[in-house]
Amino acid sequence: MKADLPHWARLLNLLATAYRTAPQTDAFTPIAEFFQTPDWPELWPAQTADMTALQPELAQPDKVLLQEQWQWLFVGPASLPAPPWGSVWLDPEHVLQGDSTLRLMDFLNTHRITLNTDHPEPADHIGLMLFQASWLAMESQPRALLELLNAHFLTWLPRYVEALSQAHPQGFYRALGALTLMTVRQLSLQLDETQPERII
Repeated sequence: MKADLPHWARLLNLLATAYRTAPQTDAFTPIAEFFQTPDWPELWPAQTADMTALQPELAQPDKVLLQEQWQWLFVGPASLPAPPWGSVWLDPEHVLQGDSTLRLMDFLNTHRITLNTDHPEPADHIGLMLFQASWLAMESQPRALLELLNAHFLTWLPRYVEALSQAHPQGFYRALGALTLMTVRQLSLQLDETQPERII
């Protein structure tokens, strides 16, 4: 079955925004309202029981609590319990801007993807990588999208989601991580089925 890339782009953009947006800002309100809608799993291309089980955690209405958790997980000032950058999980020294980040930057340059952020940020932040995937889906570039997912994202995403779940065993961001991993794996499989040969 051919992937509906514009639809996938919207889902990836939603997930990206959920990671990158502070819960107490107005920009987060549509995200909170979306996940409080009972039938949102029906928008995913393949619904699973696991996805439905995430609904109560993703429907968290307390923005003050969400802001505290977002600050703790993604901003600091203390060391982050589950750093959201791929290089931390792939580099032997667990550093930012490691070799995997440089390979990702080469990929982005090849496909003319420019990141616009409010402040300097490594390109392998989970939210930014979801935005990159969303852009490639919107631009109807399935082979490049599959390469991004398989060669640059799924290489570390499962480890990150596991660490996030251990640090935050229940709540919005644990469920968001689980949903992200399900979504990226599902999209990768669907794209792989439509390609004449594997990317990797």
